[in-house]
Amino acid sequence: MDEYIDILREWERNVAFPVAYEHIDELFPGFQFRRIQGGGVKDHWASKYKIDGTLPKIRNYEKTVIYAGDLKFREQGDWNNGVSIVDLLIRTEGLSSVFEFDRFIAARYGLDMPRTDSQEVKLAAARNIKRKELLDDLLSYFIWNLNYNNSAKAAKTRSYLKNVRNFTPEGIDYFQFGFVPAWEKVVSYITGQKHYCKEDLDAVCQVYNDDGKTMVGKTHVLAIPYECGGVLKGFLFRRIEGSEQPKYIANTGLDRKSAFFNIRHQAEDILVVEGEMDALTATAAGISDAVAIGGSEVSGERRRQIEDAFRRGVKRITLCFDLDSVKDNPGVPNYTSRHEHLMKTIHTIKDVEPSFENIFIACFDSVSDPDEYVNSCGSAAFLKLVSDAVPYWDYAYRYYSSPKK
Repeated sequence: MDEYIDILREWERNVAFPVAYEHIDELFPGFQFRRIQGGGVKDHWASKYKIDGTLPKIRNYEKTVIYAGDLKFREQGDWNNGVSIVDLLIRTEGLSSVFEFDRFIAARYGLDMPRTDSQEVKLAAARNIKRKELLDDLLSYFIWNLNYNNSAKAAKTRSYLKNVRNFTPEGIDYFQFGFVPAWEKVVSYITGQKHYCKEDLDAVCQVYNDDGKTMVGKTHVLAIPYECGGVLKGFLFRRIEGSEQPKYIANTGLDRKSAFFNIRHQAEDILVVEGEMDALTATAAGISDAVAIGGSEVSGERRRQIEDAFRRGVKRITLCFDLDSVKDNPGVPNYTSRHEHLMKTIHTIKDVEPSFENIFIACFDSVSDPDEYVNSCGSAAFLKLVSDAVPYWDYAYRYYSSPKK
């Protein structure tokens, strides 16, 4: 089944989503969209209507826009509060899942949707066997280097995990952290000692940018295995020094939207946080089912994370999102931004399972995230914060009635 899902995701990216974009005016006729700036990154659809379908008080023929690279309804004046075309179409057409969205687009526009019994899926199954073996070999190599590499960078990585992130030796082993030497050495090991070809490595764990260069093994030397449901899907590589962006580099093609990072094969009570390192820190603090979105909210394509969680038997969801600073005002909590991300995620959960009520919210009162909170206040304080989580409706009442919102 994993092989079919991989092929379906690729079909969505290359076929279904581009076709949906080309027919925005037909899919959402009530908005009376017009195509603007044909061709290039500025190409977009524009509507005079707001996202809620009403007209603004001041006439604006580009009140709501949709760009191909984004595929979200974005409203002027509320740009950050975008709504995915997938979510909105699922709602307006009464569809039940992203898979139903795929079937809807395929049927409407005569597209050949991948079949589960196709030759392509059978070939993908064979490729996935080699993929699993190569990922396992990479994981073993990164772990060995963390433990035995005597370079200064390896020593700094060990110190970072122990003294900055406060992981115990047992925790470091449990999470299978690794150290990445110069990427040329990774290539040499995989092609020389493990006898794969370079093309195999690039297909499974490609880390080069468009210029053929990579920061992995230079600045990004901490390897974090990316597991969902006990399956190793790839790696995140993290910077351990400096504040430059990006903090993380994911290997090309790593699917971070179909399932929560760190979710178990069967899970009933999950704590959902934003970042992958937050999830691992929460797990080390004593929460057995801490999972990560890999983003700031669950919406759009990440709707699949909720669909996957319910398939695994989830019966309770606690959301613990970052409380960031107001832009250009360090230390001033941006309650509004966190609230928007929480409400979008709650709406997505309710879209997938309308009768689901076991949604709880755990909130920081000051600027923080789970990782920072555990490291500054301790595991016990974080466990209490999570145990004190309130039902989502109680959270909403407190937010709207609070003067600090």
